[in-house]
Amino acid sequence: MTRRDKIIQLAVRGNTAAAFLLPALALWVPSGYSYAALLMLLGAVCFAPAWLRHKPDRATWGLAMLMVGMGCMWFMLTVDTGVNRWDKGLKWLLGAWCLLYLTACPPRPQAFLAGLPIGCAGMGLLALWQVWGLGMERATGYTNAIQWGNLALLLACLNAVSLAVFWRQHGALWRAGMALAVTLSLAASLLSQSRGGWLALAAIFPLWLWLTWRLRRRVFGRLLAALGVLLLTLMLVLSLTPRFNERIALAAMEISAYLDNGKTDTSLGLRLAQYRLAAQLIPEKPWLGWGARGFVDEMQRRVDAGEYGSEMMQYPQIHNDFLDAWVKVGLGGVLWQAALFAWVLAIFWPSPARMARHAEDNPRWREALTLRVMGAMVPVSYFMFGMSQPFFNHNSGIMCFVFYVTVLWAALQRVEREGRRALA
Repeated sequence: MTRRDKIIQLAVRGNTAAAFLLPALALWVPSGYSYAALLMLLGAVCFAPAWLRHKPDRATWGLAMLMVGMGCMWFMLTVDTGVNRWDKGLKWLLGAWCLLYLTACPPRPQAFLAGLPIGCAGMGLLALWQVWGLGMERATGYTNAIQWGNLALLLACLNAVSLAVFWRQHGALWRAGMALAVTLSLAASLLSQSRGGWLALAAIFPLWLWLTWRLRRRVFGRLLAALGVLLLTLMLVLSLTPRFNERIALAAMEISAYLDNGKTDTSLGLRLAQYRLAAQLIPEKPWLGWGARGFVDEMQRRVDAGEYGSEMMQYPQIHNDFLDAWVKVGLGGVLWQAALFAWVLAIFWPSPARMARHAEDNPRWREALTLRVMGAMVPVSYFMFGMSQPFFNHNSGIMCFVFYVTVLWAALQRVEREGRRALA
């Protein structure tokens, strides 16, 4: 074994540890996602002479370039707001660097799958402690309630994929533990009272059903029944919990107050007013946008003119990822972000042709299916989250997207390479 081979092996071990820590620490440890990212970055720098010889494939290069483009877009968004905001663009650029490193030294997929239930359980237990132990109105973890609730929902769905795919390969104790972890993570999302994020289920459930119909038609009925039971259970829990009923009633009241009286000093009223403002500003500068500072200045001008209430100035961003990008950097920003989501979905998509590379139901087939479905779920979930929240405006939103996609793609590359070697 050459010295370079030994270095690569060491890098793989480090990346495998990072792949475990990324979901395991999740958001129940302060900045928990940062520890895995730091470990990846250190490896990318320390082992650069060994791994830089690796030539990424077209899909990896495309993903890296899209991440670099997102970093450049965020530098444009923050260039006139001070260097203290440049970290958002830097995270995308470092993510692209780590992507190239991890695909050269890919982690074992079992590490990420093993970390998921730990992260789910940790988030659920922390949420229960915050609400019932500390008496907090909403579980927030160590970020805000919306980010926390949405990411808890994402982790629950990722872990549910692992539970479903490996159901027959494990005993009752493993199944019960995984189901409990999913339940705890769903509880964390519910206790955050984040309403908008749950719209993601309207996209995730059909995605699961479609993929099952295409790939494992014989279990479609069972999945449909399981999702039906889950939906009925969630509806029952929501209907019997006064706090959730109040949130739903409040949402209806806020929307009605805005439509009837233009009331904007509420959560949903403010969002609707922001969308109306975006509809006015975008046609005026559709191609290059207003810039971050220009948007705030124009919003202030309209508030001073009495067109909008003063509460609009509480937020320098629109609560919608695509509208926020369009207003500030123009149509190019929207198309670039859409291209990122589409590319991630396309490279992970578990088409029958891709899955046919592995013998059905063997361990490698199950790993490939799990990683592909998880990877496809990330952009779908983020697209839905971004409809009511500027998700990439938050560190947790950027870090989880960049490094979850990176680890899932690198682990999938390992599975695919092993499959090719087995056929050779």
